[in-house]
Order: sequence, then structure tokens, then C-alpha cells
Amino acid sequence: MFQPLAGFIGLRYTRARRRDHFISFIALISLLGMILGVAALIVVMSVMNGFEAELRNRILAVVPHGFIEARDGRLRDWQSVADDVAKTPGFIAAAPYIGGSVMLANRGPVRGAQLWAIVPSYEQRVSAVQQHVVDGRFENLTSVPFGIALGDIAARNLGVMVGDTVDVILPKVTVTPMGIFPREKRFKVVAIFRSGSQLDGTTAFINLQDGQRLYQMGDAVGGLRVAVRDLFDAAPLLQRWNNAHQRQYVIRDWSQTQGSLFKSVKMEKTMVSLLLFVIVAIAAFNIISILTMMVNDKRADIAVLRTMGASPRAVMTIFIVQGALIGFAGVVIGALLGTPLALNVGAIVAFFEQTFGAHIFDPSVYFVTRIPSVVVPAEIIRVCWIAWVLSLLATLYPAWRAAQIQPAEALRYE
Repeated sequence: MFQPLAGFIGLRYTRARRRDHFISFIALISLLGMILGVAALIVVMSVMNGFEAELRNRILAVVPHGFIEARDGRLRDWQSVADDVAKTPGFIAAAPYIGGSVMLANRGPVRGAQLWAIVPSYEQRVSAVQQHVVDGRFENLTSVPFGIALGDIAARNLGVMVGDTVDVILPKVTVTPMGIFPREKRFKVVAIFRSGSQLDGTTAFINLQDGQRLYQMGDAVGGLRVAVRDLFDAAPLLQRWNNAHQRQYVIRDWSQTQGSLFKSVKMEKTMVSLLLFVIVAIAAFNIISILTMMVNDKRADIAVLRTMGASPRAVMTIFIVQGALIGFAGVVIGALLGTPLALNVGAIVAFFEQTFGAHIFDPSVYFVTRIPSVVVPAEIIRVCWIAWVLSLLATLYPAWRAAQIQPAEALRYE
């Protein structure tokens, strides 16, 4: 019966004016620390989610979700394999390719690149690269003999535009009576694409038939580029498909080809979150200070309550309620402040950039020119829950100290 009364007293202590203004000041600092910590966590985690989504959308717009290759490097009956993949639940389509590392040269400048020989009509089923063409036509790869499509950064580094030519140099040699020469072929630039990622500086596409002649593959291809319905189901889906075919193929998914980049982003997000949780922890430790000073300030009141029959548990409840309310108020206000900021952080930063004429992300250097943000409700709930639990834990020691006060000792000098 006494627990509701203990809760009521805890509420009264929270609202009551402090005789000691220093305690009020520390309480305010603790509340502000909790608000800022929760709000900062929500904003930063949303921004990190936004960067991860930007990377995923931009990079995987050009890079397929998975690869299926023959163990000897030559997939001969690729059409039947592609049809089988397309009919398998979970897969969207498959497209043939021949790929390898090459050097691109143009009267001086030489750049390394990853060359993909593809069929444009098949490639559009597994990649959105054709949607990112900014100059020329991607379909001209099939109509123009030895045509090539370059990323805009690669084209800029080589100093070429649509209609110019580039030399493709393979890491293979050709033996002639005149000596040993690297295998190379001159290609005409028919399209330039911009995906908004670092792949724009390292990726080039040519027609599959030109690639077969260049790599001397005959009618074979190097493998299949595949697209799946669920991006995060690519690895197990490819594994199940390969197991059903006695593991006669070599399979790779996007997490193997581009996974290190996403893992680094995830690690940075984790580390930044842990650092920001320090702010919440400091606010929780301030609650310990507040309640400890409050216990000392209310020793006589606690003694009177004990003499009236209050149990140690009831005394603990008074101070747990007080600390929990401070933590709860900080968490709620922080969430109400942080969520709108996270939703509009891009517009807010753009406003300050326009006002002060400064750029956080220089368009000539960075792929992202606007701060992205993706608010995940589950993460907001998790942040608020952890912050409130820390606040509750911070109340236990001062509340236990209050419960240990002996009435006779406390009232001796009153």
C-alpha cells in the first residue's frame, strides 16, 4: 500500500524547488546531457544509415548482386545456365559477361580499369548502368564495332568524350616475329555514364562479341552476372543454387566484391555510436551525483518517513522514481528533438551552406553533395531504451544509500 505513496513523494521531490541551487544546476546539466546525447545519437545514426544506403544504391546500380563462373574460366553453355537461374525462385535475371583488369590509354594518360564485356539487352536486367548514361547511347555498344562505355571520371582522367578513341591494353602478351607485345585494341567511346560512386573512375563496358575476340574466348563467356530480389539474400541464394548443381560453379556475391566498403561503414557507425553513448553515460553518472546530494539533503525527511513506518524498499522507490523521471524526460525530449533533426538534416545543412557560402561536401571532390539521412524507428527505440535503462541503473546506488539511513542517527542533531 505504501508503494504508490513512495512514488507520489518521488514526484513531489522532482517538482519541488531546491534549497540548494547547486543541486538544481546539476539536475539541469544532467537533463541537458541526456537530451543532447539522445538527440545526437539519433541524428548521427540516421546520417550513417543514409550514407550506407547511398553507397548501396549507387554502387549496386552498376555492380550486380552476384556472379556465377565456370571453374575453368570458360562458361560455354551460358544460355541454358542463364535460363535456369532466371527460373529459380529468388533470382530476377542473369546476364553473360567477360571481365578482367586492363589499362586504358589515350595519347599519354594511362589509367587502370575493370573491363566488362556484356550484352546490353541482357545487362539492363541485372544492372541499372544504362539509366545513368549522361552522354551517348549505351545501346551503341552493339551497333558500333569495338565501342566502349566509360565512367565519367575515367573519361575525364583520360581526356576523352563520346566519339574519341581509347586504347585497351590487356595484361597478356602476343608473340610476333617482331617480338613480344602486350595485347591491345583501340575502342571508340560511344557512351559515358555517371553512377555517383568510385566505380565511375574504374569501370568500362564493351560488347560481348568484341570481348570474346579480345580475350580469345570463342563462343564462351567468363560467367554470369545475376540480380536477386532480396539484396541481403544473395549469398545463401547463390549457395543453394550451386549446391543443387553439385557445386560445379564458382559463385561470388556483392558482399565479397564490395563487402569491405560496407563493413567499414558499419564499423564507423558502431564506433561513432559508442562514442556518443559516452554522453548518455555521463548524463547517467550525473544522475548518481544528483541523487547522492539529494539523499544527503533529505536525511531528516527520510528519517521521519522511516519512523512513520516506511520500509527501506519504499525509500528506495522514492529516489528511483526521481532519477527515472529525470532520465525519462531527457530521453523523450531528446527523441522529440533528434527525430525531426534527423529527418531534415540535409535541408538544415544546405540552408547553412547557402547562408554562409561554404560546402561540407565539395561537388568536385565527393560523390555525395548533400547529407543523406535514413531514420530507422527501431534504432530510435533502441537508443531511447538503452538511455533510460542507464538512467534507471544510475538510481540504484543512491537509492540503496538512502534506504540504509538509520532514523535515530539522522535525527540526533535535528
